[in-house]
Amino acid sequence: MMYLHYASRFGAIGNFLFGMKRVKSLIGMEVNALGWFRRGVAPWMDLIELNSDSGTKVSSFHRFWSFLLGVGSIAFGIAALFV
Repeated sequence: MMYLHYASRFGAIGNFLFGMKRVKSLIGMEVNALGWFRRGVAPWMDLIELNSDSGTKVSSFHRFWSFLLGVGSIAFGIAALFV
């Protein structure tokens, strides 16, 4: 078992709705996961795409939110220098 880091394109509300609507159909199924493996205290995977044998496809937008957070942090840092 490994933790898969999923991020919806709609942020926290999308994560909540995904958990309520789609997760039950994926529990106990064999799936193929595509993403970045990370090591730390516990291993995890930043999910990009998840495909099940029944044809269910789940896309994660972790890279988008990481990019947006990074650009926002840089912009905040530059703005803080000039204020």
